[in-house]
Amino acid sequence: MKHRYLLLGILAGSVILMSAEALASSTAGTGATSAPVIAVELGREDFRQYCAACHGVSGRGDGTIAEFMTIAAADLTKLTKLNSGIFPRERVVHVIDGRIDVKVHGGRDMPVWGDWFDAEAVSPDTDVAARETIVSERINALVSYIETLQEK
Repeated sequence: MKHRYLLLGILAGSVILMSAEALASSTAGTGATSAPVIAVELGREDFRQYCAACHGVSGRGDGTIAEFMTIAAADLTKLTKLNSGIFPRERVVHVIDGRIDVKVHGGRDMPVWGDWFDAEAVSPDTDVAARETIVSERINALVSYIETLQEK
């Protein structure tokens, strides 16, 4: 039984490594800065779980609870357009991790998603530095997904 799990682990690791290498070679020399497909997919899952109720599955601010909100949820598909054609990645990261106040997200004494993701990362074998890395990577994946929603 242990051999089966070891084999599955090696196989999964090989697939991930080959996917990463293929992605790197397909963007080499093109100046592309797109996030790895796996990170975008993880961001999509977090978006659906944590953001879609307000911002909508498409990110247009038309989530299932949007009509009950006193402050309209932002249309996340227009961030690039509203920022002179440049996706405001750093600002989006800061909004998500709580460094920039957004009235609809509540007060910033405790950053909403940064603290939430940190709480989810707590485990007996995860130290503070590892948790910070996990939170940072989840936020970056989420922002990479939001970048894919931008109107062209």
